[in-house]
Order: sequence, then C-alpha cells, then structure tokens
Amino acid sequence: MHCSSDRSRGQEMMSPEVAQPKGMSRAILALIFVFVILVWPVIFFGIDSTSEAWDQNQHHLIVIRKATATFVGAANATPIWELMRDYPSATGPGYHLFLSLFGAIGLGDLTILRLISSLFGMALVVSVWKILARRVDQWTALALSAPLLCSPYLLSGSMWLTTDVAATWLMVLAMGAVLVANPSATDRIRGGIFACLGVLVRQPTTWLVAPLFVSGAVANRRSWSRQEVGSWILSCVLPLAVLAGLILLWGGLTPPAYRSMHDAGANFATPAFALSLVGVWGIPWAIALRRIAPKEKRALSWSMAGGGAFGLLCAVVPETSFDQAAGRWGGPLWSFVQIAPTLVNRSLLLLVLAPVGGIVLGRLLCHAWVNRGSATAAVLGVAIAAMLSATTVNSQCWERYIDLPLLALLPMMVVIGVNRIDLVQLRWVRTASVILALIQIGLSVWMVYRSTFFGSLDR
Repeated sequence: MHCSSDRSRGQEMMSPEVAQPKGMSRAILALIFVFVILVWPVIFFGIDSTSEAWDQNQHHLIVIRKATATFVGAANATPIWELMRDYPSATGPGYHLFLSLFGAIGLGDLTILRLISSLFGMALVVSVWKILARRVDQWTALALSAPLLCSPYLLSGSMWLTTDVAATWLMVLAMGAVLVANPSATDRIRGGIFACLGVLVRQPTTWLVAPLFVSGAVANRRSWSRQEVGSWILSCVLPLAVLAGLILLWGGLTPPAYRSMHDAGANFATPAFALSLVGVWGIPWAIALRRIAPKEKRALSWSMAGGGAFGLLCAVVPETSFDQAAGRWGGPLWSFVQIAPTLVNRSLLLLVLAPVGGIVLGRLLCHAWVNRGSATAAVLGVAIAAMLSATTVNSQCWERYIDLPLLALLPMMVVIGVNRIDLVQLRWVRTASVILALIQIGLSVWMVYRSTFFGSLDR
C-alpha cells in the first residue's frame, strides 16, 4: 500500500469533525470528576503506606526540598551544579525542578505539592481521551480511557510525588502529535518538544524518537518542503540531545548513586513480562475487534502467528522466574509469578502469557493496518517495540514501569483498528473496556485504598 494512500485514508479516518460531537465536554467533566473523587481524598486523609508513598518520602520529596533550598538561597544549600551532577534520584531532574519552583514561591506545603502533582494524572487521562475522541464518539473514548483512569499505578502515582505519571503524560502528548492525519511541521516539532520534556523527567522516554522518526520515514516526503524535513529531523534530534547532555553530566544513563540498581545491565525478562501484560489487558479488546474482512484473514493469521512465536521466544530464552536480586519483582503479575511453578528458572505463567500477548499485539496491529494502512501500523508497532527496548535497559523490571504506557498505548491501537461505523463492534469495545476498568479498580482497592485507609502494608 502506498504512503500517499495511507495518508489520505488517515485524513478520512481520524477527522476530528467526525469524532467530536456536540456536548463532548460532558465526557471530559466526567473524567475529571471521577479522577478527583478517586485521588484527592487520599491526598487529604490517607496514610502513606504504598510503594509510591515510600518513594515520595525517601526520594522525590527530598530532591524537591533540596532544589527548593538551592533556588531560595538557603544556608548550606547544595549549589545547583553540584546537585545536578550527583543527582539524588534515579530519574531526570525535570519533575523535581518544576515542583521546587512552587516551593520557592511559598507553595511548598506537601499537600499543595501533591495536589499540583496530581494534575499530571488528570491531564494524562484527558489527553488520552482527546486522542481517542478523534476516531470514535466521546463515550466510547471515555470507556477506552477508563482502564487507565482506574489503574492503581495511575491513581497512586497521582496521589504521591512520583515521576511515572508525568512522564507517561508527556509520552501521550508526543504520540498524539504524530498519530494525527498528515502530521504538519508544527505537529512534529510539538512531538519532539514533548519527547524532550519526557526525557528530562524520565530518561527511558527517549524511545519516543523511534515513532517520531518512523512517522516521517513512512510518509510521502516527495511533496515535503524544507521546513517539513527540518522539523522531522529536529523532532528526532532534540530528545537525543537532551539524553546526551544527561549522560555527559552523570557519566552514564543514571546518576552515580543509582547506577548499581537501575543501570547494572539490561533485564532480559522485561520483554516477556511486558508481552504478558499485553496479553492480560489486551485480550478483551482483541476479542472485541473480532470482525475482519475475509480477504484480510490471511494477513491476520500471519501477524498473530508471528506475534505468538516472538512472545514464546522472549519467554523461553531468558530467565523469567521471580528473583528480587535480579530485578524481577514489583507488582501483581510478579506476585502471581512468585507462586506459579517454574521450569529451569523460566516461569510457566509467563511462558503461557507472553505468546498470548504476542498474538494480541499481532491482532491489534493487523486491525490498525486494515483500517489505517501500513504507515500508521508501522508507527504503532515501532512505538511498542521501542518502549519494550527502553524498559529492558533498566535493571529493574517493575510492573509500574510498563503498565502505565501500555494502558495508554493499547487504547490508541484499539481505536485505530476499530470500524467506527460498526455499531456492534463499538458496543463490544465499550463492554471490554468496562470489564478492564472493573479489574483495574479492583486492583486499586486492594493495592491502594485498602492500605491507605485501613492500615499499612509491606512494600
């Protein structure tokens, strides 16, 4: 299929005028209302008993306080260059420096900082909804956004001071810029800027360079102006330049104090673990997109077979058993892996789920190809592959590093693969989304609210 054809089909299929009916603000208001109800009571009345609360108090809040002291010129404050060079956090400085500015103007109370930080979570779910609403009606977009809204990692990351949610929001904004029909030079620059900011918050967000590059590589560049070519190149170079600056500053991908934990070598269990999560969260959506034209069934069979084989390979080659010392821990799925049987240090649970995730991924990408063409499918496929590669570099394979990006990216794949004039299919998509949201809120009750309101739990 030719790129020019892909672009014309994309213009038709992603037209905002088609997908944003009157009264669309009601869905946004519903999202914001539910978010406030789920998050703010914990900020005001909950106790610090989650892993995110521990990270806040032991890491992020300390960094914010140090940066605030530096900005206001407090006695014995660490000079800014020294603070940056031996940064007391495993992440980039963007999130901490942003919040420290509020402390510098007298808004440094912890509750106020948590409320300000929670706005990243609110912005994340609203931004995901807006991207989805380009393609489907506002209430289907709301349903597709609900699993992310109800995720324990979105909620807890919004309740306490952590970098995960802010980085995911910037990732979503960057992806949204290149998933529009016929991205303009402004769209590409905007995507590059959001990617830059994402890298400043969390270094692995550099993976956005891959979809930014591919979105231009698969386009019809013969009609591009010099400005369009320049914006494409610049959008890819800027995030890499920011990462290079951090590496020069620290002498590695992470600050020196955190290198042994997060930069001690790649964790090759991550692809199998991530694909397993794709399988768990993606199955209901893959089933909802069960209809496909007979002439496309062969392509669907090949994509699913290839995805399943890749998932099996990822689960067979590296060790995938639960092992905290090896960075294979942290999250509900690892808890199930811990109690599930193993074979030669390979988790039998992941040996089943990873191929399922590959099959689901193959199916979703095939639907995207059928409905939007090879260009969009390539951008989405490369985005998933790049995200998995970037998280694999981290020595720790924690579920929260993978869950949030997946719960944002998978609905984008679904909404591009759905046939918006097939009312039955849309109804199935909404049903699948509600089921996933109920599962996520159940996890949130167990992992977040139970401990926050009824006593502390072990990390």
